Amino acid sequence: MAFVFSPSNMSTYQQCPRKFEAQSLTKEIKWKATQQKSRGTLVHNAMEKAMKDGFDAVRQWPDGVDMDFVRQRVDIVRQMVALGCSLHIEHELVINRQFQSVDWWDENALLRAKADAIIIPPTMDTPISILDIKTGKKWDEEDFQLRAECLLAHAIYKFPLVQYAYWYVDSGEISSGLIDFRNGIEPVRDIIETMNEMGQAINANHFEPKENRFCKWCGLYKTPGCGLS
Repeated sequence: MAFVFSPSNMSTYQQCPRKFEAQSLTKEIKWKATQQKSRGTLVHNAMEKAMKDGFDAVRQWPDGVDMDFVRQRVDIVRQMVALGCSLHIEHELVINRQFQSVDWWDENALLRAKADAIIIPPTMDTPISILDIKTGKKWDEEDFQLRAECLLAHAIYKFPLVQYAYWYVDSGEISSGLIDFRNGIEPVRDIIETMNEMGQAINANHFEPKENRFCKWCGLYKTPGCGLS
């Protein structure tokens, strides 16, 4: 099976090609559960249940969440569903090289992601919406992850307009955008170029280390395998 791209492994490659190799190819960096990741899972579970069943369906919210913000966001989603939109939680989005929808484990899969939530209107007169629930602070300055998911949603559902939003449930902040695909995929050209660059690196088996703001949290930090230290 050929390598399958995702917003996560592409973001890692942008941070540092060597880290991408160690994390996604050689598996030198092992996934580890952390307190922050565990809390993030609890927050996601609570938000997903609230969007599906209503705010009051969640018996206990994790500490640190901006409850007024969360209630407002959940109410908006519930109102959209009441107006005929369909809500999909943890929704799998996968395309092949022909930009056609395929299954998650399809051997022809090219790019895949799992959206925290996607809201599909009954008609294409309004944009399809992709939501991502975040804790902590914003660091993805170019909204790369959700823009990649917008490309997937457009390819699969053919909506000409796709809007996205990061919900930062601790700080009560929103980072959002709208992508217009009516004139093609130029607004997400950088995502296509990143996949091409990664494909060339994989074929050449060459991954340059790159210093970045996340170095000290990398599993290769200050080890001989890093390439920088």
